Amino acid sequence: MTLTLRCPVCHESLAQSLHTSGTGLGCLQNHQFDRARQGYFNLLPGHKKRSKNPGDDKTMVQARTRFLDKGYYQPVADSLAKTLDSLETFSESNRSILDAGCGEGYYTERLQQAFPGTSVVGLDISKPAIMACCKRSKTVQWLVASVNDIPVKDQEADFIVSVFSRCDWSEFARLLKPEGHVLVLSPGENHLLELRQVIYETVRPYPVDKLLDQLPESFNLTETKAVKGSMQLNSAEDIMDLLAMTPHYWHVKPSQKEKLASLGALQCLFDMKLYVIQRASRKR
Repeated sequence: MTLTLRCPVCHESLAQSLHTSGTGLGCLQNHQFDRARQGYFNLLPGHKKRSKNPGDDKTMVQARTRFLDKGYYQPVADSLAKTLDSLETFSESNRSILDAGCGEGYYTERLQQAFPGTSVVGLDISKPAIMACCKRSKTVQWLVASVNDIPVKDQEADFIVSVFSRCDWSEFARLLKPEGHVLVLSPGENHLLELRQVIYETVRPYPVDKLLDQLPESFNLTETKAVKGSMQLNSAEDIMDLLAMTPHYWHVKPSQKEKLASLGALQCLFDMKLYVIQRASRKR
């Protein structure tokens, strides 16, 4: 099932528009949105931006793309797809997956490849990230949009995926069909421990399960999985690209970055939590 998009201005349904040579979208209130030449739609109105260029910049997107395309997190993508496939409500045909905060599209593309019969939409607030997404797949529908105001009609999504991204539970509740699922991937206690030991004098464990404190009553946690593995990074470029993918990049001193960049190799653990969360059935 293809997700029905909604206008980010008035929330009316969007459909193919004759005013944009048939390639763009428009609503009944005559708000028009052109398809970019790369293939995405920008559904993030200027007045809803918190900065001129929100989200990851081009340099960060390039670092993320280089690192992920080397397969370091392939086991993570495999675990995500396997978990989704195991859900009783999942079937490839007539199903939809929304990747909310998809970044440069690595996991979104892997899900589309794993389930070619499923309609997949990826959105991110970063325009450079979505431009990179378009190079990955012409099958996925890519959108520049905010996870706090997702341009999709109510109760359209079967599954929402959130990988190291912000969760807006009110939006997720609006979007999901009854008994739909959210799959959330978050850092575990020892995620990237060895990298953090290099750049910080005191290393604190990641606070895990904070997500559960924010979970509304309309959602039920049905499963928690540990996704762990070890990576052997064999170049300074890979090490620095990994750092650029994390919030630590903005918090460390230049001297700490130089120390990390001087390493020729690094054995590093990835430790993640995969939460399977189901929207509760409505009481009659």
